[in-house]
Amino acid sequence: MSDHQLRTVNESGFPLQIAVEHLIATRKPGGWQIRYVEHAWRSADGTQNGFIDLVIQNPWDTAVMALECKRVRDVDWIFLTSKGTAAPRRQCKAWITRWTTASNFKFLGWEELPIDPSSPQASMCVVRGQAANSPRPLLERIASEVVASTEALARQELEYRRGEASESFRAYFNVIVTTARLVIGEFDPSKIALADGELIGGKFTEVPHVRFRKQLLDSVRPLTPADYSDQNVAASRESTVIVVNADHLAEFLADFEMDANGANRFF
Repeated sequence: MSDHQLRTVNESGFPLQIAVEHLIATRKPGGWQIRYVEHAWRSADGTQNGFIDLVIQNPWDTAVMALECKRVRDVDWIFLTSKGTAAPRRQCKAWITRWTTASNFKFLGWEELPIDPSSPQASMCVVRGQAANSPRPLLERIASEVVASTEALARQELEYRRGEASESFRAYFNVIVTTARLVIGEFDPSKIALADGELIGGKFTEVPHVRFRKQLLDSVRPLTPADYSDQNVAASRESTVIVVNADHLAEFLADFEMDANGANRFF
């Protein structure tokens, strides 16, 4: 392979995707297996479509991850929260498909579910060279498509094992695997100068993975009385995308576990 051909290949994101596929297929961290590669999807309303890089499933066929592989060079993704701190969280938004022959679909949609390993959770991401007022920041754009693709995948698989099993539970998770360094910024919000909007000092810590949580879906369902009764309308429309540094993916998959008590409410 000539140098220019090698550069062309390396400028694409495919080598990272291939490396991630190879890692999971050969090492099977946590027993995870490849289910699909370059899997086609289309949103229910037809406004979004594309290909999921990798779809993987756990040994018990109860958890599925839609993986988007994103290669960047010498870039930090710096995550912030409005409170200035990002404590480790176990909570996560996952798509739950739960059916029995007696009740048909008991759960079919995005639900809260605690999982391990815990991660800092943030709703803002700063990337060098990206304008703060950009209408579609990089991570928000990628994460939005991942959430839409995960939902489309779950809807494709509604009839999975319907003819051979009496009941089924499957949780679908949104995951981005990246070569970016993931950094949590901690600071005192009261130390931000209103005159120029600049932060004065802070602590920045590299982490292996982050829960990126905010309203990401391009097309969302209308609000319901239940949303308002929770008195947290914004939370009802939020999604969770787990962002994992590629060097820590094997460790993340090996440690991944759904909380049994948290999952009990779906049964």
